[in-house]
Amino acid sequence: MKNQFIYTAVIAEKEFKASFNVEKVIRSLTNEDGSIIVILDDFNERVTDQPDIDLKTNKFKGYKKVRETVQSEIVLSAEDGARFYELTEYKL
Repeated sequence: MKNQFIYTAVIAEKEFKASFNVEKVIRSLTNEDGSIIVILDDFNERVTDQPDIDLKTNKFKGYKKVRETVQSEIVLSAEDGARFYELTEYKL
């Protein structure tokens, strides 16, 4: 597929090859260390269990299900980020 950007993902100090669809990128930001955060337009809903604390007594009542809308945030290394910008930069 021509729309996939392949990069090296580091998870638990191990390196893996990963990819994302460049057509789903909505924003990117370069960090001070040269790495780049890429945010994708792939919203989805996640349900998690979170502690339910009574605000008046500050006592634990159990757990409650909380729905969150999330999207992917990918961190590219400086090297992968340079390739990403070279591929996606709009030049006149």
